[in-house]
Amino acid sequence: MAHGMNIPNALTLLRLLLVPGFLIAVIYGRLPAALTLFVVAAITDFLDGLLARILGQETLLGAYLDPVADKLLCITAFVSLAAVGVLPAWLAVLVVAKDLYAALGALIVLFCNRPLPEGPSPWGKLATGLELLTAGIALLAVAVGAGGAFLPPLFALTGAMTAVAGLHYVVGGVLFLSR
Repeated sequence: MAHGMNIPNALTLLRLLLVPGFLIAVIYGRLPAALTLFVVAAITDFLDGLLARILGQETLLGAYLDPVADKLLCITAFVSLAAVGVLPAWLAVLVVAKDLYAALGALIVLFCNRPLPEGPSPWGKLATGLELLTAGIALLAVAVGAGGAFLPPLFALTGAMTAVAGLHYVVGGVLFLSR
């Protein structure tokens, strides 16, 4: 693993810095601006991992910072967008619960002096990707005034995938610590 600041890590830091601006835009009802910031943040999420692999610039900082930035963006988006009625509250609760359970599980594993399993769960990655896509699509629909008839099935799919990922983390953590 490489050391220091590089383009992928700079993109991850940019994502972290975009989160407060996104939240301010949502709070003040500037949904087109919030959408723009969210899309830029999502693009940095895609690019940082891709560039780290292509350029061979995977770092310890990036390995820890990238999932933190993802979770911060996702939780901030779901809670704030649920608070203003763009997303259903039940879905925000599921997303936050999944991420809290995963983080608490990691802390318990570390507290037990066990090494953390390497990398995120495939279910967790899929759920996070779907969560970010759902938040972006819902925000786009509201920002441009589009009808939202397609949103309830998307919310249901995202909720189901989030629940599966959350259960996978909990069951996997219990099995891992039972060994």
